[in-house]
Amino acid sequence: MRRAQTTTRRIVYVSRQMTGESLRSAQAIKKLDDVQLFGICEQLPGACRAENFADLVCVNRTHDAHQLIAAARILQDRHGPLHQLLTAQETLLEPVAEAGEALELQGMSVATVRRTLNKSCLKQTLEQAGIRTARHQLVTHEEEARRFAKELGFPVVLKPLSGSGGLATWCVRSDDQLELALRLMQPSSEKGVLAEQYVVGREISIDTITIANEPRFFSVCYYRPSILEALENPEIQWTCIMPRDISEAPYREFVEKGLEAVRALQVGSAMTHMEALLPEDGNPVFIDATLRPAGARIGPMLAFSYDLDPHLAWARAVVDGCFDGPWERKYAVGTVFFRGRGNGRVEHVAGLETVQQHVGRLIVESHVPLVGSQKAATYTGDGYITVRHPQTQIVEDALRFIAATVCITYSESDKPQLSKANLDEQWSHQIRYFDEQLNKPAWEDDSLTTH
Repeated sequence: MRRAQTTTRRIVYVSRQMTGESLRSAQAIKKLDDVQLFGICEQLPGACRAENFADLVCVNRTHDAHQLIAAARILQDRHGPLHQLLTAQETLLEPVAEAGEALELQGMSVATVRRTLNKSCLKQTLEQAGIRTARHQLVTHEEEARRFAKELGFPVVLKPLSGSGGLATWCVRSDDQLELALRLMQPSSEKGVLAEQYVVGREISIDTITIANEPRFFSVCYYRPSILEALENPEIQWTCIMPRDISEAPYREFVEKGLEAVRALQVGSAMTHMEALLPEDGNPVFIDATLRPAGARIGPMLAFSYDLDPHLAWARAVVDGCFDGPWERKYAVGTVFFRGRGNGRVEHVAGLETVQQHVGRLIVESHVPLVGSQKAATYTGDGYITVRHPQTQIVEDALRFIAATVCITYSESDKPQLSKANLDEQWSHQIRYFDEQLNKPAWEDDSLTTH
């Protein structure tokens, strides 16, 4: 794409709201040399946040590429030629790429975004490169899903073709559940669904910083239990663990395949996050990927593991096309997410004092669930604690202790066992929240206290 001939690079950052991690990504761009930062959003931020931007334009819907183009032209008329439009939010990657291409600006192409974010395209690309993926079927009609389930047998996994956050990813275990999922998802040629083989294995992910299609940095973390299990069991306080040593088995083989997968996707200069399942045979099965800094507190965990600024590392890659490493992996880091049985509002959080007494020296960051707040719909729950230590085993033990000690009581804590009726209610509730907001975690509101 054509680069504007100007010393000052006018960068436009797009986000629905300029808060939380999104605002920190924008602030990192502003730190770069020769950058004038602008913003496009749906709601103008308060004065303190707005001062990060030289100018802001409000639109009704940031997911509409035509509105982004119009807003960018307003900024261009006011301030001169633009250099790049970008975002750190997954559902905005494609409309931002569409707008950037229409305006002939530098940035990620629409083809790159679709190749990675569309789960069917992702699997085709990886399979062509010899990378193992779960057996799958693009479903545009209900009968295709029924045939797939009959051929493979239950359980099978159904998920939207795009989007993250897992709220509309379901493990279907019977004909009745399949019919419920199809009724809620309503697959069609315009709104395809991916049916996927259910793979048993530890869920693991690789994060990379890639410059000109070559990974220059990688990090590994794993989930305990898997995200899908956490989705099926809303009371589980699950953990994300970043082991210190990733040079030995089983991580070494996984990293090799992960880097091959990133190269196959031809992502240009980007920060990527890719997830896989690691069966007993040790050959990873890749299931998902994205072109943004990872969620589930993985970005902040990178900061604690390497003593670096992950937002600045992302900005240096996507704007400057540069990598400032290598960095030393000094610590193992882990986060436990606070959730509990029941619904309604948070009434009480027990066990925090005990946790502080026993493992307080390991805690580097926390967000205590806010009493009175509505229970979060997202699998990341109502709060978290992050710990770190040079030894991975000590981090794992601390996370187990915290998960077993902290208990959230909700105003509607008497939750019955799942039946067909309340599974219908649960899945219906989840799909209502599967929208362009990706249901932000509770701590993304900067007005709430993070310790």
